[in-house]
Amino acid sequence: MRNLRAAYGSWSCLAEVMGMSVVAVEAIANGRENGSPATAQRAAKAAGLTVEQLLGGLAAADRCPTCGRSG
Repeated sequence: MRNLRAAYGSWSCLAEVMGMSVVAVEAIANGRENGSPATAQRAAKAAGLTVEQLLGGLAAADRCPTCGRSG
């Protein structure tokens, strides 16, 4: 969220692009509120990325997130 804020220049501009209130966007960015899947989708769209790209990809539950070894 902070990188998106920097890209858009202000919390209010980012909030407008995401279709959210400034208070909600700032609260999520500052850790006072949890984001939701919908928030992740909105942030990804604002960034021009997929949700997977935004979140850094998802690891399979049966594999080590560091090395990929199953186990």
